[in-house]
Amino acid sequence: MKGRWVGLAMGALVTVAALLCFPSCGFKRQLVAITINPPGATITGAGIQVDFQAIGTYIHPPDSKDITNSVVWKSAAPQVVDIVSNTGVATSGDVCGTNITITATGHSDPHDSSSGVVVGTATVNVKLPPTC
Repeated sequence: MKGRWVGLAMGALVTVAALLCFPSCGFKRQLVAITINPPGATITGAGIQVDFQAIGTYIHPPDSKDITNSVVWKSAAPQVVDIVSNTGVATSGDVCGTNITITATGHSDPHDSSSGVVVGTATVNVKLPPTC
């Protein structure tokens, strides 16, 4: 029985030592960039929808993931193209416009609303034949 406990204790000691040897940066996961796909769109006609996707780039550890439903979407000219949902779906209005900026905004620490913000942008052109 005593040998069994010694074996368990040695196994636990080896496991703890192995975990301590792995490198760890000790920092929180942090959003550092947002890329919007597509980066630009031209819409011909009113009431046309475009699905935008937000890809977040993180450090600690470095990776990228789809954060489309986690960001706040906004159009610089909602009368030309408006974000109709918080899922990145934009709809063209009945007004022409060029180089309209679409933004996706997220917090660098998604669990802390007082952390810095990260913004990604895309541009949209709306043409309404035959007026534009």
